[in-house]
Amino acid sequence: MARHGTPTPGQAILEGMEWLKMDKAEFGRRLGVSVEILEALIAGNQPITTELATALESVTGSPAAYWKMLERKSKSV
Repeated sequence: MARHGTPTPGQAILEGMEWLKMDKAEFGRRLGVSVEILEALIAGNQPITTELATALESVTGSPAAYWKMLERKSKSV
């Protein structure tokens, strides 16, 4: 998937799911959220809180600060 610039949080989540070879149910379970909340995160309708950023770090290995940065950049566009 070719992309230029900083991904949206949703794009980064989808890339992480693809890289980890997880479906939404498994990724959401590991993240501690429902599939509905995960879909809202992907769509950009659910903010990435500090707690979610920490959970995303645990699941993907990408630092919580990265997820918070993506959130800030997506809201400043």
